[in-house]
Amino acid sequence: MKYTSQLLMFLLAIALWKCEPTEVGVVDDYKKQNPESLNKLAEQIEINVTEIAAQIYEVEYVRGAGGEADNAIQFITWDFGNGETSKQDKDTVYFINPGEYTIVFNAYTYDGELSKEAETVTADELLECAIGKRVMFDNFDDDAEYAGSWVQKHPNDVVLFKDYHVDGDAPYQFPEDNNVLLIGKAGGWWTEVAYDFDTEVFDFSYAGMWRKVAMRFYIPSTFEVPEGNFDFNIPESYLNLKIGLNDGSGRQEIERKIKLSELDQWIDVEFDFTDNAFNDIDPTKVESIWVMFTHAWDNDRGAGRDGTGVIMVDDIELVQKVPGCLE
Repeated sequence: MKYTSQLLMFLLAIALWKCEPTEVGVVDDYKKQNPESLNKLAEQIEINVTEIAAQIYEVEYVRGAGGEADNAIQFITWDFGNGETSKQDKDTVYFINPGEYTIVFNAYTYDGELSKEAETVTADELLECAIGKRVMFDNFDDDAEYAGSWVQKHPNDVVLFKDYHVDGDAPYQFPEDNNVLLIGKAGGWWTEVAYDFDTEVFDFSYAGMWRKVAMRFYIPSTFEVPEGNFDFNIPESYLNLKIGLNDGSGRQEIERKIKLSELDQWIDVEFDFTDNAFNDIDPTKVESIWVMFTHAWDNDRGAGRDGTGVIMVDDIELVQKVPGCLE
C-alpha cells in the first residue's frame, strides 16, 4: 500500500508537470513542432496590418477571432524587421529609415512556434516627423549653418581657445583634418564660450520649433601643447558639462554630469529643453548658445584654482520638435 501511494503521487506529479504552462518568453521548453496542429491554428488566426500614414503601420492580433487558437496560444510577439519588437496584441510601428522591412507575427503554443510573414514594408525616405529634423549647426570643418561667431565668455578662466579656435590661424585637429572646438583650462571655475548669432533668433518655447542641442565631446586624460601640460586631474564630483540658451538678458541651462569612465573617448550627448520651465529667459528669443565646462575643484579655496584639463567639442546639432506624423 505504501509503494502504491508513492507511485500514484509520482504519476500525479508528472501529470501536473505536463499541464503547467511554460514561462512566457522561454520558447526552448516547448514541445517539438506539431505541423498538423500548427496548420490548423494558422487557419484560425486573424492578424491585421494597416498603413495609417506614410511609413507608419498599425499591427493587430485579433484575439477572439481564432477559435481554438485563442486557447492554444500562450503569448505572441511581433518582429518589425527594423530592430524593434512588441509583445502587444495591438501596436504601432514607425519605419524611420529608408529600406525594406518584413513584419513577422509569432505565436507560441504547446505544439510549437507559429510564425507568419504578415507584411513587407518599403520605406522610401527618412521619417523626420518621428525623430525631429536635425540641423548640423557647426562641425568646425565647414562654415556654421547660421552666421555668427564663437566668443570667449570667461577671459580669466578659459585658455587655449584663442590659440586653437577653429577660426584662428592654427585650429586644433583631432586626430587629423578634423577641426574641433578646443577649450582648455588652468584654474578658475566655469569655462565658458558661446556662439553669438548675428541675426538669427531661435524659439525653444513649448510651442516653438526647436527642442534639443546635441553634440559630441572628448576629454583627454593627458594633453600637451606648446603652451603647457593640461593633464586632467579633477575628481568626478566636480565634473560637469552645461548647455545654455541666452536671450541677451539671461541664460537657461541644462547640466550633465560627466563620469571619469567617459574620459579618452567621444561621447554623444543631447540637452533637451522641451519641458523646461524657462524661468530665466524668454525662450522665443534665443540669441546665443553657450558651452560651459567645469573641472575646477577644492571648493574650500574659493574658486577652485587647482583644476586643469581640456574638453574638445564637435558636431553641434540643433534638433527640431516632432511635428506629428499623423497630422
